[in-house]
Amino acid sequence: MNNLDYVFQVICVGLAIATFLLNSGRGVKAIEVCKECLIFLNNEVMKKKREQFVDLVSIAIYRTMFMAYCRIPDYTNAIKYGRQLLFIYQERGKKDDEGSLFLNLAMIYEKQFKYLEAGKLYEKAIKIMRETGNRRGEAAAYGNLGAVFSSLGEYDKAKQYLDKALTIRIEFGDRAGEASCYGKLGTVFHSLGESGKAQEYLEKALAIRIEIGDRAGEASCYGNLGVIFVCRGEYDKAKEYLEKALAITIEIGDREGEATCYGNLGTVFQHANECGRAKEYYEKALAISSEIGDRKGEAAKYINLGTKFLSRGEYEEAKENLDKALAITVQIDDRAGEARCYGNLGTVFHSLGEYGKAKQYFKKGLVISKEIGDRAGQAADYFKLGLLFHSIGEPVVAEGYLEKALSISQDIGDLDTEFACLCALTGVKTTQRRRSRKHLTILS
Repeated sequence: MNNLDYVFQVICVGLAIATFLLNSGRGVKAIEVCKECLIFLNNEVMKKKREQFVDLVSIAIYRTMFMAYCRIPDYTNAIKYGRQLLFIYQERGKKDDEGSLFLNLAMIYEKQFKYLEAGKLYEKAIKIMRETGNRRGEAAAYGNLGAVFSSLGEYDKAKQYLDKALTIRIEFGDRAGEASCYGKLGTVFHSLGESGKAQEYLEKALAIRIEIGDRAGEASCYGNLGVIFVCRGEYDKAKEYLEKALAITIEIGDREGEATCYGNLGTVFQHANECGRAKEYYEKALAISSEIGDRKGEAAKYINLGTKFLSRGEYEEAKENLDKALAITVQIDDRAGEARCYGNLGTVFHSLGEYGKAKQYFKKGLVISKEIGDRAGQAADYFKLGLLFHSIGEPVVAEGYLEKALSISQDIGDLDTEFACLCALTGVKTTQRRRSRKHLTILS
């Protein structure tokens, strides 16, 4: 047996072992074996004979490493090896594989809250899926891109892409995909303040989830409908739906979903002025998120506790919980969550009369919102800065910020923020008119 045959045999055995390790949940070991295979693949003997088989082996090794890093998860290395695999696909003209990999890489960026990067990759995936006629992949990319635009507060664009995904899902009779689109469209309409349409779409999603026996999806629909009823002030209905969602998450062992339900029920009790029960449910949610290592969920629960204390005027407790949330969002690189923390902390300092600190935090939040392209976040930050400058007697500056907030909210279709801006601008202009009258000279 010559050296070349021996190297091929070693690599093939190594790949088989790596695949077994990956499929049995031992991703780190699979990566170690793949790295050994790469050493063999790149030695001098292999460099002398670059055959089709070598290309196939290279693809298999990089694909296995990419999948292993995704499952660990180690997203930095997943992206590194995914991009190396992407280069091989592009070099070999493997358009189908290239489109699927763009889709997977976009999903990784989305999990890291890097929505702008994710959006660009989804658009590349869509272009290739359309070229190759991969309608199912196209639908998946449209749906995910719609979700990204929803996260960025670009609700009209979100709706546009989700409608495209829905059309294809219906075309293929993909009931689960259809339900997913209805659910996402429901959340978009909720964000747009159209609670009637939001309820309609979520009920369509719920009917399909029940029909196909998707218990996790059913729980998600009940939970989202519960949130809609909270926002309408229909607390009994909200409680009913959230308790249905909670029962299912406990039944199927979905700890993350269970924590979300406890958090939302806490919000119901907070709005119903049952502060003791609200705190109890928030703490249950926090305990589960901490237990399962859901750092994003843990941060969200601290934010909920912080806003609860803020609404009750308990500013020290609010600051303590929001500081904890901020520390986590910075640690996990959740830029959107970090911006939200800065905004809430700014509100705490504004309420305490510490206007310098409030301005500092609002501006930090605004910088991040601009950086990640979060239009809804930008509108909220401009609005808060407008209120702050109105409080410190600078109505001209306040008006400038409120006009910016109004413009963005109108652009993205955020009716609630638009209404709040119009009310605040009325107050600012009234203040300016009063000041003008004080400086009028009455001539006799």
